[in-house]
Amino acid sequence: MNTYLLLLFLGLISCSTEEPTDTPETTMGNLTLSVAIDEQVDEQSSQRQKEETLDMKIDIVDVDGKTVDSYASINELPEEIELATGVYTAQGVSTSSKQLGFDDPQYGGTSEDFSIQSDQLTAVSLSCNLQNTMVSVAYSDVVKNQFSVYSSVVKSSFGELAFEQGETRSGYFRSSGSLTVNSTIGEGNSQLNAEVTIDNIQPTTHYTVTIDVDTGTGKLVITVDETVLDGGEKDIVITPVEGEERPDYNTSIGFFTKDGKLYDANGVEFIARGLNNAHFWFDNGGRELALDALTPIAAYHSNAVRLVWQTNYEAKNWNNVEESVQLRKLITTTIDKGMVPMIELHDVTGDESKENLLKMAEFYVRADILAVMKEFESILLINIANEWSGKTTTYRDAYKEAVTMMRNAGLKHTIVIDASGWGQDMTPIFDYGQEIIDNDPQKNILFSVHMYQSYRNEVTITSNLEKAVEMKLPLIVGEFGFQHGGTPEAPIQIPYEHILSECERLGIGWYAWSWKGNSGGVEYLDLSEDWEGTTLTDWGDGIVNDVNGLKNTSKKVSVIN
Repeated sequence: MNTYLLLLFLGLISCSTEEPTDTPETTMGNLTLSVAIDEQVDEQSSQRQKEETLDMKIDIVDVDGKTVDSYASINELPEEIELATGVYTAQGVSTSSKQLGFDDPQYGGTSEDFSIQSDQLTAVSLSCNLQNTMVSVAYSDVVKNQFSVYSSVVKSSFGELAFEQGETRSGYFRSSGSLTVNSTIGEGNSQLNAEVTIDNIQPTTHYTVTIDVDTGTGKLVITVDETVLDGGEKDIVITPVEGEERPDYNTSIGFFTKDGKLYDANGVEFIARGLNNAHFWFDNGGRELALDALTPIAAYHSNAVRLVWQTNYEAKNWNNVEESVQLRKLITTTIDKGMVPMIELHDVTGDESKENLLKMAEFYVRADILAVMKEFESILLINIANEWSGKTTTYRDAYKEAVTMMRNAGLKHTIVIDASGWGQDMTPIFDYGQEIIDNDPQKNILFSVHMYQSYRNEVTITSNLEKAVEMKLPLIVGEFGFQHGGTPEAPIQIPYEHILSECERLGIGWYAWSWKGNSGGVEYLDLSEDWEGTTLTDWGDGIVNDVNGLKNTSKKVSVIN
């Protein structure tokens, strides 16, 4: 595979108005865009042909799908353009409109969502791959040695290409419908014919057609090998890497914990750098505010999202969509954006009843929900309940029973367990955490602490995080803010920069609270001024741009390509 790399420097400079205006000033940012083309042009094609097939139209598209800048050719891109702050994608589309041809591979692609922030430089890569279907025809040595005449015709609904004797180039077809391969070898009475149909042809796919003669029957045989080219799939990919070995007792195909750390299915340590998003409260009533917000959340470098959910789902409030369908859509969208989903139930926040906690476990083992959970075992984390606050042995016994219920139903995922005391009291984790892990046949537990007013000083933050690491208790900071509690005149400040730096030092994952939608006096915890992520709040800017924030420390999980 050859790579054709073009570096396009799009300097997006700041500007301001000279006269006062009643409308807010539009702020601008900076972007460096690199375009990498996975070249599939045949070596014997001329340089001129390569330059023509490799050219593309480049569009810059905003979060609403509106094209804000468009260039007919890569060569027409200016050195500098201006864009308002917000979330965008860069899209490349082939300039060729041919339906088929020997020298006409067509390339295109869409970048991951990226954010333009005021007076900041953002580096973005646009990877462009083959968008049509590639077909190669080869003849076996038997055919070449025994027959002086042979040829094949490959037909689509848009036309046909003749692969005459000696033709070594690949053909390229618009990826629609089917292809029919008709091969002929020999002449006169010794002529042999065969035909095969390739159904539902796909883009970014190479079909290698081999023509041979069965030495036993003398019949002409056509075989087709299908190869998905680079960029042709975006899915959960489990690949053999030099990662941590999964313990024998753990039979999951997804995340696992070992010696206080969290590993993905490849055995690569995963350190969450993400935030919370309130789906249950803002994706109903004909809205998809939180679902759509996954686009800017990913653009601001989150590698994980904690998805707020509750058990009192009523389909009538969700356009009569069944709950399992809605959850599947939510989880799939998160994965498609390149982030690890963690589902959590908010029903029993602050509750101390063991029976109510077990109701949360019962939700996950309900047949329709269980099927969705199992479908995403390779990538999904399950947070049983948000901030359930049972104390001492009640905490221990309730969680042991809840985990057992879920394991008996076949859920092998990493199960996330919040600290007691509205998520802030780690005492039961220190006292009973190892016992809860040992009781789990999968030994696949991840504990979570929420850092609000109880963590108003740096010493408490450091001592609790260090103790968990020393005890090898797998831990994340599942929620935290920069301020919480106190009075409007004297709010309690939380040294969140210290949380970020200590989590980075100790290798602990974190999820900031929360993207948007806070109310009841804690609106200040919104990370974004709007659902679209056009402008971050000061709190959001810190989470994204701090030296230990999302932009500088987030690394995508290895199993999402």
